[in-house]
Amino acid sequence: MIEVSEGYARNFLFPQHAGIQASAQALAELATRKKQGETREKKELAKARKLATDLDGMLVTIEAKVNEKGKLFAAISSKDIVKALKKKEIVIEADWVRFAGPIKEAGEYLIKLELPHGLEAELNLTVEAGA
Repeated sequence: MIEVSEGYARNFLFPQHAGIQASAQALAELATRKKQGETREKKELAKARKLATDLDGMLVTIEAKVNEKGKLFAAISSKDIVKALKKKEIVIEADWVRFAGPIKEAGEYLIKLELPHGLEAELNLTVEAGA
């Protein structure tokens, strides 16, 4: 809440819907919206914490085509990890997935997930030679 000149408020802020006049009703609405936002934020944090505990240490297996030397035809990407988790009915965003470099060989990898609200989890990824 700031104090501005009457002309600035009437000619710019109000027509642009960038501000409203401070009144008892407006202040009450602001307090209500702030409380709703805090409640929503608490729910989202609890949901993210549950997701982090569910994901931490989870084993995810991806089958990929390999050549005769054991190299993958296509590197495993974050989208592949998202698809594998979706099969387990866990939905995450691809930009939460962090790994050191491209995964181009079959084997076991530790994948770090950076979840909202600064939470982190680590997945155990196994890439197997398959169809």
